[in-house]
Amino acid sequence: MGSGFVGGSQAEDGVVASAVEVVGIDEAEALLAAGGGSVFSEGELAFARARADPARRLAARLAAKRAALRVLGPAVAEREIEVVRADYGPPRLRLAGRARERLTALGASHALVSLTHERRHAAALVLLLRERP
Repeated sequence: MGSGFVGGSQAEDGVVASAVEVVGIDEAEALLAAGGGSVFSEGELAFARARADPARRLAARLAAKRAALRVLGPAVAEREIEVVRADYGPPRLRLAGRARERLTALGASHALVSLTHERRHAAALVLLLRERP
């Protein structure tokens, strides 16, 4: 989908980079059938399996991981990016290893993620943000 490093008013608002990714639910269903451990953390799998629609939940998380990879770069592994969520409240990205290092190297202090899904597709938006003075 789309990604890039931003300029103009977005940069003035603290946005370092952004990306959007769309994933088919069928891809997440195949990963789930294979166990999902190569892409998803135990926490992500447990969260999804506790819901009525686990493939949709995982597809949204896969879209988030891929959007984050677009802005963090190819040296980062999907497993270094985890979508976490408390019982209530928005999802957030937990970055480890090279993902955390790239975030800092890009001049960002944190990342925001937004997830959505429907019957056949899921999507995610990832924003890398710097602290505002």
